Amino acid sequence: MTRVLLTGAASFTGAWITAALSARGAQVIAPLRGDCGGDGMEEGSRLRHLRIRLAGRTALLVEHAPTGSHRLLDLVDETGPFDLVCLHGADVGDFRSAGYDPLAAAARNCDGIDMLLARLARQGCRRIVVSGSLFEADEGGADGHRPAIGAYGLAKTLSWHCLRFAGERNGLAVGKVVIPHPFGPLEKPGLVSELMTSWQCGRIASIRHAARIRDFIPVQRLAGAYADFALDMPARPGLYRLAPGGLAESVGDFTARLAREMRPLLGRPCRFTAAAVPTGHPDDREPAVRINCDPVLDSDGGDLAAVWRALAEFYSEHNHANGRALSING
Repeated sequence: MTRVLLTGAASFTGAWITAALSARGAQVIAPLRGDCGGDGMEEGSRLRHLRIRLAGRTALLVEHAPTGSHRLLDLVDETGPFDLVCLHGADVGDFRSAGYDPLAAAARNCDGIDMLLARLARQGCRRIVVSGSLFEADEGGADGHRPAIGAYGLAKTLSWHCLRFAGERNGLAVGKVVIPHPFGPLEKPGLVSELMTSWQCGRIASIRHAARIRDFIPVQRLAGAYADFALDMPARPGLYRLAPGGLAESVGDFTARLAREMRPLLGRPCRFTAAAVPTGHPDDREPAVRINCDPVLDSDGGDLAAVWRALAEFYSEHNHANGRALSING
């Protein structure tokens, strides 16, 4: 049995990755930055509670053990050795704020990492997988200049280089999984959650940048690809990469696809309109195309019936929960 130390299990993608690793026979120990709470009525609190429920079904969750803490080092000593460490957690914060400091965010992401990896390596751990982002500089399948997208992209770029350096310095095989635009149950506020909420309430949804091409991937497929890559990665020193791609299409085409799939499942018209973006908006600086290059879906996306059903079921229940506990499909 592969023993995995995984950070970020309380995040949207982290909860699904935890479940996917466990489903493939791994034993997952998941240190959390905070506690396992989240029973409040606030949307973010409820979603976090559900993610923790999903991750906690099969993993050992350890509260108050953030990266850089003595508690995390003690956890490694007490529960090691580990075969694999997956650094999925990241300091996100309000990256759209004008005062967002990418250097400080990167420093928090890498706090104490050399000490952590050195301790893991002494126990016999030989593999590290870092979760990257399609927002990073030099990511995406397009040719030519590929700058970081926003301050968050810069923070993730800097974090990756520091984490890679620390892994290689400690003699570990270093893997990177580039996260594109995941969607599915337990999603944080974003395009799909906003569309589904609008349609469930009978409103006409509004989208921006309809012509912009992005890479939309069901979170269940992303998690499965991540788990397969991490568990199969060689233990010999080297750099290994996976850039899982999903539905690479324009925002408008993806929204139309989602609307077609949801109409019979929700029993709603699922209408939308493309809104104009004011001139000079910060989003104007984003590239027209940013997609991954390792497809994990059928070319036409025709194998996603279960994904669409799980999405519809989650938001149907979510819309009518009124504070009740929600179930998790997928």
